[in-house]
Amino acid sequence: ARAILNEDHIVHTSLGTIRGVPLKFQNERISAFLGVPYALPPVGIRRFAKPEMVQPWSGELEARHQAKTCFLTIDTSFPQFPGAEMWNPPNSIGEDCLNMNIWVPANHDGSVLVWIFGGGFFSGSPSLDLYDGTVLAAMKHTIVVNINYRLGPFGFLYLGDDSPVQGNMGLLDQQAALRWLHEHIGSFGGDSSRVTLFGESAGSASATAHLAAPDSYSYFSKIIANSGTIMNSWASRTPDTMLELSLRLAKRLNCTSKRGDASSIHNCLRSIPASTIQAEADYVSNDIGLPMTFAFVPVSADKNFFKGNVFERLRSRNFKKDVAVIFGTVKDEGTYWLPYYMSRYGFWFNHTISAEDPKNKALITRDQYRQSMKAFMPYFGGSPLVEHALLHAYQSMSPGQTTSEHFRDGVGRFLGDYFFTCSLIDFADIIADNVYGPVYMYYFTMRSTANPWPKWMGVMHGYEIEYAFGQPFARPSLYDKNHLETEKRFSELIMNLWMDFANTGTPATYWPKYNRIERKALELGEESTYGKHRILVDIHGSYCRLIDEAKTVAGQVFECRTRSDVTIRNTIGGSISIANVLISVILLQGVL
Repeated sequence: ARAILNEDHIVHTSLGTIRGVPLKFQNERISAFLGVPYALPPVGIRRFAKPEMVQPWSGELEARHQAKTCFLTIDTSFPQFPGAEMWNPPNSIGEDCLNMNIWVPANHDGSVLVWIFGGGFFSGSPSLDLYDGTVLAAMKHTIVVNINYRLGPFGFLYLGDDSPVQGNMGLLDQQAALRWLHEHIGSFGGDSSRVTLFGESAGSASATAHLAAPDSYSYFSKIIANSGTIMNSWASRTPDTMLELSLRLAKRLNCTSKRGDASSIHNCLRSIPASTIQAEADYVSNDIGLPMTFAFVPVSADKNFFKGNVFERLRSRNFKKDVAVIFGTVKDEGTYWLPYYMSRYGFWFNHTISAEDPKNKALITRDQYRQSMKAFMPYFGGSPLVEHALLHAYQSMSPGQTTSEHFRDGVGRFLGDYFFTCSLIDFADIIADNVYGPVYMYYFTMRSTANPWPKWMGVMHGYEIEYAFGQPFARPSLYDKNHLETEKRFSELIMNLWMDFANTGTPATYWPKYNRIERKALELGEESTYGKHRILVDIHGSYCRLIDEAKTVAGQVFECRTRSDVTIRNTIGGSISIANVLISVILLQGVL
């Protein structure tokens, strides 16, 4: 074990003294340093600016309250429903939010786990109960850090490469937090050469973005990427699109009327209350009208973070190579989004009645299935060929169910494949081919008994996080008491895998390395708690190949993939293709 913190929970850094709060879990003592600033408050003239590192202070910094939540979009769709409210911020919201929460157990080995929260770059907080680092720090003797970053327009507004607002401020915030840790975690007994980034959804996309950000390379050595990469369709936009959306926001705020040049827009936007900007940004986002499209996200090419085009970096293999990575996806990535984006097509959810009420089963009709799938066709250039193929391929996902359940589950599976799983696999292929460290893949199939959403929604996006943070130990009352021991065993397994990976680069002897040819993934499910280790091959592969082909037909072959990549994929198993599906459609004219 490394330096044991002194009894009064004080740390002396080169910036000044920080006083934390004492915590205890299962007889393990912890010092929590909450709301520690890493950059100057991005307010006033610093709104929309790159972060500036925090300056030294005199006296003691009291780090007793969790990091404030940055301005964000709050979920108001299902008031008081735990499945929605658990993601909303538990504490105060403000622009002065560039701080972090740090949990340091009395005995630890110096390893540091840095959590980057998700939320589509428009929502989220490092201070959710779900992300409390106490249990993970105490049980696994590691330092746990949750970093904050600006969201929505505050983090991702873009007025041009040569303007005062050059985009990706939120990613630069993360980079500044990682730099702060690199420079100061030693004062807490941490080892700056043993930093693992872990995150989920947009947090995972962020972690992978740092692989393509030269100034981030020295700040971490491993990544655990759950359900998201910077290659996912929702995770970045071109400079042209970001400029267009940013100008839409400026126009709604009457900031484009005068000269209309970037600096006058910038000055105008800095004079408007943050809450007004947030409200209008929510309007701009909702106005796009395309499901799973978030307005203010990373810009794919910039001067400050990627220092170039992220896709060009991936294509030319110009990214951090000395890294080890765990990638993972959950079985039902798509279902969480259905009540939010597809309610008009039969996926409505009534949070005031039981989640298991038949009315909440989303038993959609054939016509609603068609309408649901049609809503995504703009992503494929509206190609009728692609529409036919996808409608047919996804209509009978699960054997032995009613037709309505087939249709319902098909939409969920398509959404999950297109927006999450397939892009993650594409990205894992590129990384596994090129990095020096090992790469692993998991497929998560454990549904938590604490999950308040309807059971048909399955193993949902975001509902693996609780196991990595030891929630069954922290909040056992949320779980089915008859299943609690299994939940605890499973949580301990996940924490062990993550820690063994962080410490050695090898999560478990039975977990095979991932490569593009075999595509082996470890299933993490209930059976894992009994020592059964199922290895899966080419998860969702045939559907991902169909989606690849659909993109090609629609003329949007992904920038990162060369033609040979597609050829390699098409030689590995799977018989679903546009051609095959269309032949089937002709033979089964009545089916659709």
